[in-house]
Amino acid sequence: MVSKRKRRRRSAALRSNDGQRMFGDVLSMASTVAESRKHMVLERLSQLASTAKDLSHEVDDIPYAREFAKAAANRIDKLAAYVGNTDVPDMLDDIAAFARRQPGATVALGIVAGLVATQLLRHRPLSAAWLSEGRSSLRAEGKRGR
Repeated sequence: MVSKRKRRRRSAALRSNDGQRMFGDVLSMASTVAESRKHMVLERLSQLASTAKDLSHEVDDIPYAREFAKAAANRIDKLAAYVGNTDVPDMLDDIAAFARRQPGATVALGIVAGLVATQLLRHRPLSAAWLSEGRSSLRAEGKRGR
């Protein structure tokens, strides 16, 4: 007869395996989605780099701003090259290695990346009309709730 303790251990091991399998499936799906969006991200990154380069040419009066814009454009170009030349699983491995070395920076970058990703993955930018619609509907709900 199997003791209760052994049954609990087996049950916990099975749940752990199921959890790992589900996590692997989620990562696989995320990788597939990321590969399909890779071209769009590359296009957006090149647009961003081009905009930074244009800004560096337009800011003649402030030399620090010009140098900052040039440096930003170069970094964005390097990022675009990295994204274009690297498979998604390799990128995930690089991110995991960085996260182990720099946990605080990882949290900050995760927040920034989430904000940037939401803007990159949207099909259209937020419009002023949409924002004002949202505000007016919130006001209307507030009045109804009183």
